[in-house]
Amino acid sequence: MKLRLNIRKKILLSFMAFAFLLLLVVVNFFYFQTRNNITERAEKNAVRTSKQFKARLDKSIDDAFVELNGIIGFGLRKSAVPGKGFDRKLRENVKDFLSVFPAKYSKLILIKLNSDKISVFSPLRLFNGKITIEEKAENISSLTQPLIRQISAANKERQIILRNLKSGKEQILVCRINKSEEIKLIAFLRTVKIARNALLNFSLPENGSVFLVDKDNRIVFSSQKEMINRQINEAIPTSKVKLSAHIPVGRKGEVTFALAEFPRIGMNIFATTNTSSETGKLSEVIKQAIYFSAIIFVLLFGLIYFISGRSSKSLRTITAAAGEIAAGDFSHKIEVNREDEIGTLIDSFNKMADNLEIMFNKLNAANGELERKIDELTSAKIELSEKQRLALIGETVSKISHEIQNKMSGISIWVQNLEMQTSSDSPLRLYVTEIKKALSSFMDLLVNFKKFYRRPQLLLAEADIPVLAKSVLEKYSHKIEEKGINVEKSFPKNYPKTNIDRRMIEETIENILLNAIFYTPRKGKITVAVKFENGRCEIQICNTGDTINVDPPNKIFQPFFTTKSTGSGLGLAICKNAVEAHGGKIFVNNLENEGVCFRIILPAKIVNDK
Repeated sequence: MKLRLNIRKKILLSFMAFAFLLLLVVVNFFYFQTRNNITERAEKNAVRTSKQFKARLDKSIDDAFVELNGIIGFGLRKSAVPGKGFDRKLRENVKDFLSVFPAKYSKLILIKLNSDKISVFSPLRLFNGKITIEEKAENISSLTQPLIRQISAANKERQIILRNLKSGKEQILVCRINKSEEIKLIAFLRTVKIARNALLNFSLPENGSVFLVDKDNRIVFSSQKEMINRQINEAIPTSKVKLSAHIPVGRKGEVTFALAEFPRIGMNIFATTNTSSETGKLSEVIKQAIYFSAIIFVLLFGLIYFISGRSSKSLRTITAAAGEIAAGDFSHKIEVNREDEIGTLIDSFNKMADNLEIMFNKLNAANGELERKIDELTSAKIELSEKQRLALIGETVSKISHEIQNKMSGISIWVQNLEMQTSSDSPLRLYVTEIKKALSSFMDLLVNFKKFYRRPQLLLAEADIPVLAKSVLEKYSHKIEEKGINVEKSFPKNYPKTNIDRRMIEETIENILLNAIFYTPRKGKITVAVKFENGRCEIQICNTGDTINVDPPNKIFQPFFTTKSTGSGLGLAICKNAVEAHGGKIFVNNLENEGVCFRIILPAKIVNDK
C-alpha cells in the first residue's frame, strides 16, 4: 500500500513541528520569567539587608552615646572649680571606660573651650597583653583648626562631627558635659568596631554581603573581610557605582546590589546578593526540559522525514532542473508522473521552460543590440564633451592671449621709455619695478593657460625619479629652512631608470612641493617618498597642517579651483594633465590626524636595472 499525502496533509505535519517549536518558546518564557522572579527576590533581599544593617549601625552609635553619657553622669561634680582643669573623678571614669572598651574607641578627649588645655586618653596594649590607659595634657592647638571650629559649633548634648578621616575608620562623637564652662567629651569611635557590633546576631541572606563605604568609595567594613580597604568597584562588578537615593538598586551579571545612604556619619551602605546558585539550579531544570523536548523533536522529525520522502525527491528533481535552466539549458525537461499538486507543478514547470527559451533568445538579441548602442552613445558623449571643453578653453585662451599681447606690446615700450628717463635713485623706479612684475605675472598666466588647454607633447628620456625628487628638494631648501620644516625622505637604494618627460615631472613635483611648503605650519613636517613595485613608480608628498575641506578631495584638480588668496587655480590641473599624459594617475587624501598626502603613480617603463 502506497502512502500518498497531499500538500494539505504535509502542511498539517509541518504545523505539528511548529507546535513543538512553540513548546520550546514556552519553556524559554518559563526560564526567563523564573529568572526575573529570582532577580526581584534578590533585589528585595538586598534592599532589606541594607536597611536593616543601617538601623543596627544607627543603634550601635546611639549605644556609644549612652555609654559616653554614663561617664559624664558618674564623673562630673558640681563643685569643680572653673579654670582648674577637669574633675578627677571624671578622668578616672574615662580611664576605666577605655579599659573596658579599648577596641571600640581609639581615644577620648576632654576639652574646655575657654581654656587652651585638653586631656587626651588613649588605650595602649602592653607586651603581656594587658591594657593600660595613657593620659596626656596637650594644648588645644594639637587639634586641627577645622576640628576645633566644628567642636565649638556643636551645640547639642550629643552630636557626630561629619569629619571622616581619609581612611573612614573613625567617627568623632561630641558630648557636652558642662553648659557654663563649655566642657565637652570628644570620642574617636572606631567604625569597624561598631559595624561588627551591628552585624552581630544579624542573619545575612544566602550568598549575601554587606559593605560600609566612605565618600571616597573605599570599603571601611564588609562581611567579606578580604574586601576591606578596597574600592567598592572591586566588590560590585560594575565599572562605576551610580546608585543614589532615587535609584537605590542595580544589577550586573548575577550580582544584585542595593544602596542605603547613611548621612549621619557621611557614608553609604551597599548590600549585595549573588543569584548564581539559584540560576544554576534553574538551568539544570531547563536542561532536563530541553532533553525531553529533543526526544519528541527527533520522533516527529523521523515521522515527517518518512512521510515526505517522495515529495522531497520530486522537489530535488525540480530544483536540479531549475539549475539546468538557469545555466542556459532550456531543453531540460522533468519526467515525473504524479497525480497530486506536485504533478501539476511539474507540468507547468515544463511549459514555463519552453516559454523561457523563446523569451531568452529574443532578450539576448535585444540586449546585444542595446549594449552596442549604449557603447556608441557613451563614446560619442565622452568625445563630444572633451572636444567642447577643449574648444571652449582654447577659444578663451586664444582671445586672452591676443588681448594680452596687444596690450603688453604698448605697455612694454612705455615702461622701457619711462625706465630710461628715470634716474636710478628716483622714487619712480619703485613704480617701474612694480609694473614690470605685473607684466611678468601676465606672461606666467598666459603660459599656464596654454599648458592647460593644450595636450602635453612628451619628450621621453631616461631619468632617475629619486634623483629628480632630491634635486627639487635641494632647489627649495631655503624656503623649507625659513619655516623650520622637518623633511623626511624615503628613497630606495636600488631602483630602475624610467622613460619620462623630465621637465613635466619635475614641474609637477615642484608645484606639489610648493603647495606643501605653503600649507605646512612652522616646525611642521613634510614627507617625500619614492617606491617601485608591481611595475609602477609611486611618488608620495605628504605634509602636516590643515586638511582639505572639499568633498571629494580630488576636486582640487579641477581647473580654476584654488584655496589661496592668489593664484590662477590651474597649477594642480596642469599637474594632472602631465601625469595622465604619461599614462599615470594622481590622487590626494586627508591624513587621519592632520595634513594632506599627494600620490603620483606612473608606469615604470624600465630601461635597465642598477
